[in-house]
Amino acid sequence: MRWLAGLLLALAVAPLAGAASTWKTHHVSGAGFGIAAPAAWIDVTRLTPEVLAKESTVPGLRAYVDAARSSKAIKLIVVDVGRTTIANRFASGLNVTQVPAIGDLQTQREITVAQLKAAGIVLGAVASSYVTLPAGKALRLAYRARFAVSSPVVATLQFVFLHAGKATVITYTTLPKLQSHYVVVFARSAHSFRFA
Repeated sequence: MRWLAGLLLALAVAPLAGAASTWKTHHVSGAGFGIAAPAAWIDVTRLTPEVLAKESTVPGLRAYVDAARSSKAIKLIVVDVGRTTIANRFASGLNVTQVPAIGDLQTQREITVAQLKAAGIVLGAVASSYVTLPAGKALRLAYRARFAVSSPVVATLQFVFLHAGKATVITYTTLPKLQSHYVVVFARSAHSFRFA
């Protein structure tokens, strides 16, 4: 019986061990940071042949590409282009932006929450707290938003760091029904974030 329990445990852990090597760290030297995401996710901030090939088949990918092109604040966008995206017609992922910092984290919280409310995109309350991650103390924001009348409601999780005079914001976005699917992925990615 113990042998069988040991075998079942080994079979359960084996895929997790294999999954550990399926992550990739994205280094953005010009912005001074690195962050990891599943290796199957693609960086759409650079128009590589892979991005151009996926653009016509992955729902919502064009919007991410356009955002990366039009904003100097966006330093990285990495999205899931796998089965979950195709099945749900929404590309979940992460982006990292940098803007000049204003004050401390409490000031950043007040400004960000006020801007979100004024923009009219937030549905419900904005949950905020302070957390300590390997990269340092951060403001954590969680909320649901709709960015346009024709777009879906999304679940958004953000971490705001103040470093070297900049506010670096990591944003994870998915559909509310997929939050449980991505919760571990988003947490692992946030814990991987490091300043160079």
